[in-house]
Amino acid sequence: MIAMADERPMIAHLLRRTTFGPFPGEVEQFANYATALTTVLGATPVALQPPALGSDDDEKLLTQWWLERVATPGTGLGEKMTWFWHGHFTSGFDKVREARFLWGQHQLLRANALGNFRDLVRGVTIDAAMLQYLDGQTSTGAAPNENYGRELMELFTLGRGSYTEADVRAAAKALAGWTIDDHGKVRFDATRAYSGNLTFLGQTGRFDANRVVDAVCVHPACAPYIAGKIHRFLVGNEPPTTRLAELAQVFRAADLNIRPLVENILDDPSFLASKYQRPRQPVEWLTAAGAVLGKRPDGLDALQRLGQVPFHPPNVGGWGDPARTLTAGPTLLRAATAHELADDTIVSDSADPATAVLARCAIFDPSTTTLGALRSAAAAIGSRRVRATVLYALAVCSPEFVMA
Repeated sequence: MIAMADERPMIAHLLRRTTFGPFPGEVEQFANYATALTTVLGATPVALQPPALGSDDDEKLLTQWWLERVATPGTGLGEKMTWFWHGHFTSGFDKVREARFLWGQHQLLRANALGNFRDLVRGVTIDAAMLQYLDGQTSTGAAPNENYGRELMELFTLGRGSYTEADVRAAAKALAGWTIDDHGKVRFDATRAYSGNLTFLGQTGRFDANRVVDAVCVHPACAPYIAGKIHRFLVGNEPPTTRLAELAQVFRAADLNIRPLVENILDDPSFLASKYQRPRQPVEWLTAAGAVLGKRPDGLDALQRLGQVPFHPPNVGGWGDPARTLTAGPTLLRAATAHELADDTIVSDSADPATAVLARCAIFDPSTTTLGALRSAAAAIGSRRVRATVLYALAVCSPEFVMA
């Protein structure tokens, strides 16, 4: 079934934000936007074989496995939200080093990507990769390490200004005692824990990991902080104050279940109004460009140049504002990568090759500048193969493709 022409840009926008596509021909599979939205929200994740870990190449194998997975059509919204949480609850090979720990964390994020936020935070708090990444496995009640307690509130649940240094110290004591044994299993050692009363976020009493998580999740700052961050990821801008309050209430009313919040965001008119407002992250851009060009590139090399490799965040804050990818350096790197990928690619025999190339890129509403640039290039190049290379390289570097 072919979508009406005026709905194709809407469907493409939905798929850019909720998947790693659109993949060529995917937009045309939907009769209309309403059908596409229903399909996206109800999609079952594609089952793929896990990575075969257990060798000296585990770091590369795990990273490449995920890049292959996001490039597989049909992985959908769950995959995109797994990617979101990977940039939110960050851990990386620079400190964790054990691929099995990062694989375990990845499975945790995947299983809870659209599930319950409280359950997700509980899992992350005593996750082996996180314990190692933020030094929790060495923390004791007598000598508590404050790294995770601080980031739990500042980056993961509440945001700055919602807690005090006394809360950080109390959280560190309450979370002490979790260790990783010689077999890679997470254990709680009561002899290393803190056994006294604590005051944390206005509550006083005995605290363990579960009570710490409960306290941050019921804090007034939690629901708007997480709702705002997911809104920025899916919509591309900061929600107005009234809209943020509405989203926070949706999230609270759903007992911090993530799916109802995401559904509310995607079903709001502001989502469609945000077309081409959020820069594609390098992983998003490379995956989509590779699909358009019929290539499965060695993503590790390209993404190292572009500054975003899965399981290698630059710091605990993740990859930061995607707007940084629009500066001169990343733009030139993206252009070089695009030309390399587009070399010897699909040749279009269309009477209007510029429009055909843009349609394969799921760009059905190009600006007059973009369409004019591609048509000028097509008219100036005689060789069919060279023309295709240039047109595709230009298309995947166009504002409509670089922005989601």
